[in-house]
Amino acid sequence: MKRSFLLLASVALCISTAMAQAVHQPTIGKTAIRLYNQPAHRTEIILPQVKGYNIYKGDFHVHTIYSDGEVTPRERVREAWYDGLDIIAITDHLELRSYEKFMLKAHAPYNPDGKPYEYIRGGAGNKKDPTTPIYCDLDATYDEARSYVEKEEIPIMVVRGTEIWRNARTTGEYNAFFLKDITDVAKPDIIESLKEAKSQGAIIIHNHPGWRRKTMDKSEDQVKIYEQKLVDGIEVVNGLNLYPQMIDRCVEEDLTIFANTDCHRTSAQYFPRGGEIFRTMTFIMAKECTEKAIKEALLKRRTIGYSHNHLIGEQMWLEEFLNAAVECKVVAVNEKKGHRAFQLTNHCSVPFILRRGKTIYTLNPFQSLRVNFGKNKETGKYSNPTFQVDNMWTVGDKHPKMVIEIDK
Repeated sequence: MKRSFLLLASVALCISTAMAQAVHQPTIGKTAIRLYNQPAHRTEIILPQVKGYNIYKGDFHVHTIYSDGEVTPRERVREAWYDGLDIIAITDHLELRSYEKFMLKAHAPYNPDGKPYEYIRGGAGNKKDPTTPIYCDLDATYDEARSYVEKEEIPIMVVRGTEIWRNARTTGEYNAFFLKDITDVAKPDIIESLKEAKSQGAIIIHNHPGWRRKTMDKSEDQVKIYEQKLVDGIEVVNGLNLYPQMIDRCVEEDLTIFANTDCHRTSAQYFPRGGEIFRTMTFIMAKECTEKAIKEALLKRRTIGYSHNHLIGEQMWLEEFLNAAVECKVVAVNEKKGHRAFQLTNHCSVPFILRRGKTIYTLNPFQSLRVNFGKNKETGKYSNPTFQVDNMWTVGDKHPKMVIEIDK
């Protein structure tokens, strides 16, 4: 009885301690009582090594208050880290700076006459005269983000970029990143802008190719841009919009597949943090997270697009990713019934929706499932586990069919 009482007392003490931790006991300071103290948590996205490459997570299309976004550059950096990213390219518009007029108004008291400076839309944003100079420092966004990273020691690679924005229906929009000087890219003619970006060593991608367009066929203006080899990749996913036809174009024309958020507001408004689904991003297979290694990986097309637990890419890389993430082993052999039992274990943060005929198996992150496969009727040999992966997209608007390799 005494031992039982001591056991119950111990359990009660553990429960009361846990409850005290659960309600976050106040911390008493010199001048105030802090009722809640919770550090910010990063969402860790666990991904496998693929063919000896690490997988880094990048978003190469976001905006700030320096163009038509609604958050500051430093907030873009913070949320990128919280969301589990390794790389972010802030790509404010060259020609569209919606908040500039409000800033000028707010700063009017600093002027001698107390009136705001005139807001002048420069460059191609000025329809009457595209030669009008741009009067703001287009590199200020990157400078603010980079200085914040260095000051707070945040392990995020910030990439200098811009969105070259023209007519969505004809020329389309393009992101240029890994730039050296954004201001120099601001040319009246879009092809001259893209050429300047290229001369700086930038990577250029064609953004949201289906936006405001009835067809995704290349317009006459786009043909000129593509023919001059000014495009390195295509934003096959923008936010939560997938353009399946663009997977085919990327494969046919040796272009890199990208998936980006195009965030204008906080990412949490579009992609709630802390759940089982992450923000849209590009998986990059590189040796290390340096500018040189990331650029090399992007130009070699070692990417997979991720959005809402869907994976978009070339079948080769999708298959390599699946087999790197999933451990497959034979756990039983039934010669009498003529089948083998396999255990599939998912070691990454992304689920796999596996279809076998009319049967669908969901292989959740860090979980296992068992499935039986019999013998091939023609050869009489045991079949290896083969599935159509319903949350993968590849050429031809198809979900690829794949064999999961048996671990030796």
